[in-house]
Amino acid sequence: MQTINFDIGQLLKKISSGHFLIPQFQRDFTWKEGQTRLLVDSIARNYPVGSLLILGKNEDVPLKSRKLDANYPPKDDINNLVVLDDSSSESYYVLDGQQRLTSIARVFLDAHPKRNYYFDLKKMHEVFSNESPSWIVSRARGKKNPERKDNNRLIRTDIALDQAKCDVYISEYIEDSGDFPEFQEDRTLARKAAASLKGVFETIRKFSIPFVALDNDAPLESVCRVFETINSTGTRLTTFDLAVARYYPEPDLKELFDNSKECYPILNEYDVDGERILQILSLYYLRNDVNKFPEATRSVLLSLKPDFIAEHWHNAAFHLSETCKWVKALGATAKTQPPHGTLVSIAATLMCFPDSLSKPAFSSTLRKWYFCSTLAANPSPANNYKVGDDFRRFCDFLDNGETIQYPRVYFTNEEIIDIKHISDSRYKAIQALMRTTVKEDLMTGNSLDGDLEDHHIYPYSLNKSGLNKNKLNSIANKIIVSRESNRDIGDSNPDKYFMEIIRHHQCEGNSADLDRRLASCLIPYSSTDPNFERYVSKESFDQFLEDRGQMIANRIQEIVGDAWKAPLDDDEANLEDDEFVTS
Repeated sequence: MQTINFDIGQLLKKISSGHFLIPQFQRDFTWKEGQTRLLVDSIARNYPVGSLLILGKNEDVPLKSRKLDANYPPKDDINNLVVLDDSSSESYYVLDGQQRLTSIARVFLDAHPKRNYYFDLKKMHEVFSNESPSWIVSRARGKKNPERKDNNRLIRTDIALDQAKCDVYISEYIEDSGDFPEFQEDRTLARKAAASLKGVFETIRKFSIPFVALDNDAPLESVCRVFETINSTGTRLTTFDLAVARYYPEPDLKELFDNSKECYPILNEYDVDGERILQILSLYYLRNDVNKFPEATRSVLLSLKPDFIAEHWHNAAFHLSETCKWVKALGATAKTQPPHGTLVSIAATLMCFPDSLSKPAFSSTLRKWYFCSTLAANPSPANNYKVGDDFRRFCDFLDNGETIQYPRVYFTNEEIIDIKHISDSRYKAIQALMRTTVKEDLMTGNSLDGDLEDHHIYPYSLNKSGLNKNKLNSIANKIIVSRESNRDIGDSNPDKYFMEIIRHHQCEGNSADLDRRLASCLIPYSSTDPNFERYVSKESFDQFLEDRGQMIANRIQEIVGDAWKAPLDDDEANLEDDEFVTS
């Protein structure tokens, strides 16, 4: 990787010769007029405009690409530009900087498809020192687009690169236009004004733009890494973006993915990226066609055969959507879904064994594995190796009945109470598990569907009364209710709203129905217990968390069975979970 610099003349020569290519994954040109003017104004003031990231074009990185969105003039019209050395024969993919590069081309090559840019010499004289970019103007492009307009006050921006012509135009305007009557009496002022404007144009001609150039033989994985690290716009270049450029137009992965999201809306709900479908295809390919360890690395994703992708894409998207539906039935929501790598390993298995979920032995085993994996004491990151290894184990189970080994799961009461952030994978997993139990709204008894929310059993406002803020946010103090019930309860204390419900059901003679709902919501007390109100009072908050935490732990044990394991001793701690945890 090296940094190279081009002055404006050199840069425009390369642009007009088509040496800069925009990979297909890049968005279209989107800058507004104001952004373009600010860029040009910064160049005229010799302010830094940031470096651009480019990759030399080579056969090992076959990215489908397009030219800059600018209408270049015929080459005969740019003979005034600087002639480059032999390196100008190279072409570059623009990985970061398309908006700036296109703006420079549109302004200084007069290459905007609909407009001409002009430098307003009068305004430049009046406002340039005030840091205003208003001296850069644009006009609708017509059949004739003269180099000068408005009594020579406006100079077309591409003329700035022709020093001789530019100097003459500036002098003629300053001396002959009549816009500056004070100059008629003092020619020295006129010469100084002209010299000042000429200095601005000279700054533009000398302006140098740095380019960070990746080595021509840089692999695609390195391109991804560098783009993620130094992209000035903050936009992450994904493997799917590279794949779109790699395979376009046959197949057009973006179009395929858009069609999949339209056909299977749950992919939108779970915010699944197109890369996941490519990973599923890679695992399927590696198992069925190559018989290698199935690790869906970037290099594998970017080396799939176009015909293979086109043939199997829809099938992979279908099984990914079925996997999303399966985990949704197990309580996962868009906010509490498992890592996407987990979805990939399951979906790839379903693609290889389409009827596997209808087999009780596999469906029950997979359900247990899923909860153990999401609730694991030390969850393994869902990297490519882990995803491939899980996929391999599922396939071995379905092929020849090999045992699937479960991650260890264990929680103390204190650990459950300490889980408080929705970003915590354990929080998501416990909330999903609770959803498998809670089928009815605690307050109304209606089926839980539609807009659901986390409700603080003890309202967070009680922190003003001295209750611990962290404990108030604990998963043990959360319950899933409908949006309407959450609004109705508001900031009421539990001893108030619970007792209102209890009295209502006692009057109706259906306390047993309420107790069933309380148990399903993992509320650890019976409505018929005469001490219920005291159990849910503010003074009993810590004991309530202890009791509910234990109830949550019991529910987890029911699900994971013999995968519930206490912490290891020092000798065992150095072993991997799957070396000794069996089904």
